Amino acid sequence: MTTSRLRTLMFLMINSAWFCAAQVTVIDSGSTNLPGVNVKLQKSGPQALVEQRDGSQQKIMLDKDACKRLMTDLKAAGPLNELPAAHCMKSVSFGTSIFVEFNGVRSPDLSCRQTDPRAAALKTDASEILSAVRAKVPGKTVFR
Repeated sequence: MTTSRLRTLMFLMINSAWFCAAQVTVIDSGSTNLPGVNVKLQKSGPQALVEQRDGSQQKIMLDKDACKRLMTDLKAAGPLNELPAAHCMKSVSFGTSIFVEFNGVRSPDLSCRQTDPRAAALKTDASEILSAVRAKVPGKTVFR
């Protein structure tokens, strides 16, 4: 086996081990008057645990394809802390942030306009998941 093939095989093995982690968290930080939420997704399926800032928790089922897209885009993004940070103006009281966390590493704030295609894909996925959570957790005023 050539050195190049061996390196490729080692990269794939390391990348596969890296991606076998059990959990991804989509985080909406909330704001002064809108408490945030953490949505914990298991790599193995579309079941999610929604943890609200008031401490309440609820298990819900999300769209399998949306979860699969997030996992695919997460793998393509590489280490989340290496994504470029996009900045934007936000209200001190009403501004929120969106993050994706995986293997103990958090993305930069994805709520701003993203120019990096990897970050833009994660923003789309996270926003879709948060919208689905808002629709499935009725009676709470913690979502906008």
